[in-house]
Amino acid sequence: MKLPILLLSLSPLVAWADTPKPPACNAESFFSSQFDYAVGRVVDTGQVLLLGEAEGCLDEERDGCRSGEEMEPGTGLVIGDRWNSYYCVKARSPSKEVVSWAPESRVMKTSNYVATSLTDWVAHWERSEGNAIDIAAKGDAFELSTQEGGEGTAPQVLGRAAPEEGEDVLYLRQGRCTTRVLLRGTDLVVADNGQCGERERRLHGEYHNRAPLERLMQRLGQ
Repeated sequence: MKLPILLLSLSPLVAWADTPKPPACNAESFFSSQFDYAVGRVVDTGQVLLLGEAEGCLDEERDGCRSGEEMEPGTGLVIGDRWNSYYCVKARSPSKEVVSWAPESRVMKTSNYVATSLTDWVAHWERSEGNAIDIAAKGDAFELSTQEGGEGTAPQVLGRAAPEEGEDVLYLRQGRCTTRVLLRGTDLVVADNGQCGERERRLHGEYHNRAPLERLMQRLGQ
């Protein structure tokens, strides 16, 4: 009789230990803590009131949950994971950098509506801070490089990878570190698994391919 009683007394502890929790949603860990990423914007009218990371805030409304930050309609977003009816989002430049939970009803993943192909990887991808990643086709794979010293310096090869079938993502693996490069329409999102060093973390962020817009503007000018 003692064994069943012992198991019963432990079961609430086991259930508590296995209770899923939302991922971290803050500026420091955003590009390492999310399972997937998309690009989009804030939709509908009125300011969006954002929630912080306090425990239980995504389960029910309670005092002290608001982060104190707001986003206005049209704000560009990098969108992370969904928890209950909220998305972890990061405001894109030129907006103030804010990372918080936003109601899913106010978030649109615009990159989900952009069809991509293998040729869309090959481009000069720029980040708002001025850094860039170049992706070139090399046989059956893509070679990624960067010029951390600016123009005139020799490019530094980051690695080679091929997208897995049905996925718009490249994996660069080195030891325990895995860098993920995700193609999202005319944007690139670079993240990792949280096991990477400073060199890889410096690549974090969203990059944009300006070539399609420049070609469109040229056609309109003609």
